[in-house]
Amino acid sequence: MQRWIIVTALTTALVGLAPVARAAPAADPDPATTVVTLGEARIDPKVPGRVRVDVSYVCSVADDARSLTVSVEQKDPEDAASIAFGSSRTAEADIVCDGTQQQRQLTVQSKTVNWIPGADAVVIATVSNIGATPSAAADSRRVALATE
Repeated sequence: MQRWIIVTALTTALVGLAPVARAAPAADPDPATTVVTLGEARIDPKVPGRVRVDVSYVCSVADDARSLTVSVEQKDPEDAASIAFGSSRTAEADIVCDGTQQQRQLTVQSKTVNWIPGADAVVIATVSNIGATPSAAADSRRVALATE
């Protein structure tokens, strides 16, 4: 019985001296394969119902559907009932997803009233890349629309 107590005590002591097992560091999460960045948004001086939005994006190579969509919404600061809004979507064939930085300018036509220079607007750009992970990325911003 004494031997069993001594062996148990020694084993417990030795276990306490053993190096602490550490979990392997977690692998970094996969980097986003699609990144979207909004640039300037400017009202077309010749057609005040149109706003041009600069967008840059990077997306991975994918065989599945992909698109670039830009939406703009602007409330009239003097008339809460008046809202200009519109969106524009590119054709799938127009989106280059090869891992390199791409630049695009999309024209968004207001479906209701003309855009108001100097008034804040919410601009959202989204690139969907169905075969990638994650399958979509977006950038949004509140900007005061300027004229070109």
